[in-house]
Amino acid sequence: MKGLYDVDSQLGINFRVIKISESFIEKGIKRGIPTPSNKYRYVFSDGYSNKLSSDESKLLFIEYCPFCGKKLSSVYKDDLQVNESNHDW
Repeated sequence: MKGLYDVDSQLGINFRVIKISESFIEKGIKRGIPTPSNKYRYVFSDGYSNKLSSDESKLLFIEYCPFCGKKLSSVYKDDLQVNESNHDW
């Protein structure tokens, strides 16, 4: 995952650890995204130059590493590991 985590958000497939805002949670629920169990979300994206939450961004929210199966919240669990914060829709 490190290669996908370290890559710039504009370059192809990437993995993002985001710290979310309350409005992100509320609006995400309206779009069918389940309520998170913590303040971080783990996202695969196809690359974006605007906001991650813009309509043109294609996102896949994940909870477990697709390579090893480890729960991401046990690995990425502090603000120093966040790529982006306070996302809002």
